[in-house]
Amino acid sequence: MRYLSLFYWLALGVMGAISLFVMPGAFTLGILVGGLLAIANFNVLRRTIQKAFSSGKMANPKNGKKVALLGAYYIRLALMGIIIYCLLATGLVDPVGMAVGLSTVVIGIFVFGILMAFKPSSREAL
Repeated sequence: MRYLSLFYWLALGVMGAISLFVMPGAFTLGILVGGLLAIANFNVLRRTIQKAFSSGKMANPKNGKKVALLGAYYIRLALMGIIIYCLLATGLVDPVGMAVGLSTVVIGIFVFGILMAFKPSSREAL
């Protein structure tokens, strides 16, 4: 997990630095805010899932953990939607820049997966 987080922080830094010199300020702000939102969302999701599955009680449908997990998922999704709507409605950030920033975690996972596929210890699986 440490290497994966390094890759998505690195992706956000590279995209933000390139955008700072090439694109207008609203676009760069969109990349940075979108990337921070995506990283925060991913980390909250990871912690929620780890917490839910660490107790070992997810197999019992009567304990309410599944309902709580789904509720937390939808609340987090609604909050993300409200935050993104407010940022775009006020015009503080560029919509395309926000979309690029929101893809930060996906880019980090993609690069991490490619590097792990070509790692010498994983060649046996290929």
